[in-house]
Formats: sequence, structure tokens, C-alpha cells
Amino acid sequence: MLTGTGNQCLDELKADMELISATISDNPLFRQILDNPVIKPQQKRLIMSELLEKRIHPLSLNFIYLLIRNRRETQLADIARDFVAMYEKSKGIMRAHVVSAADLDETSKKRLRQQLNVLFKAEVQMTAGTNPELIGGFVLRAGDRQYDASLATALKRMQKTLTV
Repeated sequence: MLTGTGNQCLDELKADMELISATISDNPLFRQILDNPVIKPQQKRLIMSELLEKRIHPLSLNFIYLLIRNRRETQLADIARDFVAMYEKSKGIMRAHVVSAADLDETSKKRLRQQLNVLFKAEVQMTAGTNPELIGGFVLRAGDRQYDASLATALKRMQKTLTV
């Protein structure tokens, strides 16, 4: 049985799909088990039960069993990723990733997130990373957009302009 309201259940299922997606991407053995046609569906079901039964909602586990029974378990990673994307779109959530030449402090991250919230009219969930090769500035990926304000790219453009 589903617990709580529809939104709570959706939140639980989204968390399950994120866990499944992370498990598949972080654990090559898990992916090999799913992709291996030699492993019988009943064996895959037992493995999934052992690995996930206490960690995910029964509805999510039954969905995985359905995929296994219909020999569609190789599509689980894509399904999980797409479920999370659809959930976030329905909730007005957008993911963004910013890479800068040096670590951004918490104040800068907060300010950037607030500006992105206004710009995209969405709740932006932002992650940050560093890449010293950018020399200065940053590269921002939000949804299907990318904005490159790095010094390295500006220098490359300038060099290209001057060598023509």
C-alpha cells in the first residue's frame, strides 16, 4: 500500500529512482547484472530483492520486478533518470552546475542560485565544481543551456580573432 498523500508517495518514488540511478552509475557490477542476458530473470529478481528490498518503496521494487519479468531491466537506468527529470519538471525544479576556476564561497553560490531562480522562473538546485584550467570566470550549465564566461574561452576567442 502507498503511504501518505500522493505527493509524499511521489517524493518517495523520486528518492528511490535517484538511489537506483546513482547505484547503477556508481557500481559497474550492478549494471553488469542488469545487462547480462545469461543471468536468469528469477536470479536477477533475487539479487534485486537482496540489494534493494529494505532500501526502496515496495512500489519501486515491484516496478523493477515488472521490468525484469518483461526483460526490460537494461532500461532501468534510463527510466530512473527520466522519472526524476519528469518529477522535477512537474515541480518547477531545474538543475544547474557551475564550474569555476576557484571554489565559490557560500555567499556567491547563494547569490547565483537566487539570480538563476529569477532568470529561469524555477527552483534551481545547483551543484558547483572547480577547474583551474578556466583561469578565471565560470561555466554554467542549466537545463539544456550553457553559458561560458571563462577567461580561458575568452582568450581562445581572442587568439582565433588575432590569427585570422
